[in-house]
Amino acid sequence: MRMMLIVSLVVATFAVARVTRFIVDDQLSIGLRRWVLNKWGDDSWQAYLSTCPWCVSIWISLLAMPAAVIWPNKWVIAGFSVLAASMVTGLLLDKD
Repeated sequence: MRMMLIVSLVVATFAVARVTRFIVDDQLSIGLRRWVLNKWGDDSWQAYLSTCPWCVSIWISLLAMPAAVIWPNKWVIAGFSVLAASMVTGLLLDKD
């Protein structure tokens, strides 16, 4: 059970990184970022929170990590693994 918890936390960590990158950097979420900027302005705290990877990762972690700790089972790990694999693949491809 302890090993399952460790795997769950590691995979969830990469999943949080991927979701954070999706929100802050990816082209698919540019509409969301533009909507925030148009609604509240460039200098608003909402705009800052939607473009700051450190800030976004805290909110994503608040959702993901409790799931990883409370339900460290194969289904939770499988769900997080999809995002984690995407993150690792992106890191490997961006390396060049």
